[in-house]
Amino acid sequence: MPEKIRLPSYLRQTLYKRNLQINSFDKLPRPIRAEVLFKKKEILAFHQGKPFKALVEEGAGKELKIAFSEDKPTIKPNENLVLVVATPKERYVLQGKVEEVVDDHKVKLAITNPRMEERLEIPREEAVFISFLPISLFEALFSERYFLLRDTNISKETFEIVNKGYVYDLIIDQNENVVDEFSEILKTSGLVTFLKDISRGGACVFAKKVLSFDWHVLPIYLRGSINVSDEKGFTLGLVGMTRQIRVEGSQTFFHIMWARPLPEEVFAFIKALFS
Repeated sequence: MPEKIRLPSYLRQTLYKRNLQINSFDKLPRPIRAEVLFKKKEILAFHQGKPFKALVEEGAGKELKIAFSEDKPTIKPNENLVLVVATPKERYVLQGKVEEVVDDHKVKLAITNPRMEERLEIPREEAVFISFLPISLFEALFSERYFLLRDTNISKETFEIVNKGYVYDLIIDQNENVVDEFSEILKTSGLVTFLKDISRGGACVFAKKVLSFDWHVLPIYLRGSINVSDEKGFTLGLVGMTRQIRVEGSQTFFHIMWARPLPEEVFAFIKALFS
């Protein structure tokens, strides 16, 4: 069943602000760290992709204790949280594992290294294609003039019987028609890249040439297929944004975040293709 998705507001900040991954609370600039510790600045804690406001009660190095300001997600020990400290120009991003649920609104975290999310390394070259989306399309999604429609044939019920899985995003208008501008983009071939790894939250792809961009956070549509055999495979077409673009030797790497994380069963299906 296709799912109509509203983009969370934090993605807009991701699009317009520089994102800095850090692996220690002490790596925050001193003035910002002081504001956070003196509870003058709230942070955002993301649990399963949903943001929750919180205050830092204790923080040093790799250890944090946070108190949720309003709603608190249902959290269990060993679950992962993404913490964001936003400034006018940057977003400092930390990832942490829940060590202890103190009470209804407080948890203790151990800060971990970035990219702790499970990623599947693709064992052979699989070509995928990047189409760059106009900022105006994303702005229309944020203002809810347009919506994201996601469709997949993989669910808990169909996981065992589907041989060729798919997940597709489309950009639709308020009458649930595919937006013309988006349709025209789908008719183009896009930039040829190769899939390095994939996770529930995003992917890393690379082009076999050196490319230069004025800005490293760009809205994109990534499409392609992972074909294990004539009978087994997976096809994707997903809206997202680049979080980082870097050149290494003669190759350009794109680190991509999906507009909405993949369901657990979809990622499990992709992993099972190679098991």
